[in-house]
Amino acid sequence: MEDSGEEAHLQRLYDRLAARFGLDPARVRLSRRKLTGGEIVYGPPHRITISWHLSSAEREETLRHEAAHAWAFRRKGPRVGHGSLFKKLARQIGAKRGAAPETQALAEFRQRRAIAYRCEGCGGLFRRIRPFRGARECLACWRTGRPSRLRKVQSPIA
Repeated sequence: MEDSGEEAHLQRLYDRLAARFGLDPARVRLSRRKLTGGEIVYGPPHRITISWHLSSAEREETLRHEAAHAWAFRRKGPRVGHGSLFKKLARQIGAKRGAAPETQALAEFRQRRAIAYRCEGCGGLFRRIRPFRGARECLACWRTGRPSRLRKVQSPIA
């Protein structure tokens, strides 16, 4: 499989970061099923999954991001999220600032699964991947004291 060389490269990169910053061990793998950038499941050992759909540079950036999560977990536990400690550690580990890159596969998935709701009151459009369970009201209209229902739009949104 062509991914094994890339997985080995990402594993070596994580291992070097772990040695340098005192991170817990992790198993890094690529996934063709994963449409978003990456995720970490805390261990021991941690499991880091990175999308095969990313470019090589984006995969390395995603690995650094997930390594920063591993470091934050080691220092403060699993609830650190993307707070100030995480951001500080991510900078030290060399992760760039900003959101994870969106893969073309994810964009296509969202377009196929696009569900839209329109507010009967203000006409606002709300896009989702998963449908709401049960009736929903527009929060903006509710805050103004004029609650209005959201109705599903039949045609997909481009």
